[in-house]
Amino acid sequence: MDFSGNASTYVILDECAVWTSNATSILLKLYESNLQMLETPKKKTRIWMAISQNLKHFDIDMTADQVRWKINALTKKYKQCIDSECRQYEKFKYFKEMDSIYSQYNVDCDSYLITELLHKNNERNNQNVNSSLSKKPIESKAVIEMRKIRLANRIDSERNQSKVQLEKQWLVYLKTQEDQRQLRDRMYERSLKLKEEELELRKRELELIESLEGKIIDLIEKEHDQVLQLEREKCDLMKENLTIS
Repeated sequence: MDFSGNASTYVILDECAVWTSNATSILLKLYESNLQMLETPKKKTRIWMAISQNLKHFDIDMTADQVRWKINALTKKYKQCIDSECRQYEKFKYFKEMDSIYSQYNVDCDSYLITELLHKNNERNNQNVNSSLSKKPIESKAVIEMRKIRLANRIDSERNQSKVQLEKQWLVYLKTQEDQRQLRDRMYERSLKLKEEELELRKRELELIESLEGKIIDLIEKEHDQVLQLEREKCDLMKENLTIS
């Protein structure tokens, strides 16, 4: 099928790329890691390219545009969860990872900052709490604190498990990089050794050629000496014959 000259077709292909849960988790880990090299949060083109290259080490083949579309989709979903009055984040599988990224880095999410969304969401939550307090009996501070502690512990536990899994995958990636580097070093050393052996063989070949040429020259000189000796003997015999006659 020919897609040449149809830009909208490429956009559809990028949006329809299949991302598994494992691929998405690795994507977010690489996104968080590469955010540290930004000069300004809005210059993200090189991040998409870097992530696309690093994903190949995990056998995940995605273009820079497909990476950008996926991050934008996750960001849009995260913004919807933050901006929503209901608890949609419980249905968003990657909310904790996205929240961890945007809480550590002041990353601009298109038209406004995540911190502004959080502030807006907190204001709405406060309004909901105030309205609910006017309708429901006030709970004791101990019960409220206990619920807060349980919720915080549950969130921390889930976040820690997710971080541990991502750290394991990251260590595997680093080990793969180190193994590849060592393999390249061994191949380079082997190449140097083969070149040295080739030069040594060439040197021996030249020495053998010089030796053979020297022997050939010696044989030629010896043959010339024998011919000269024969000619001298002939001359001597001719002189004797002339003398006798």
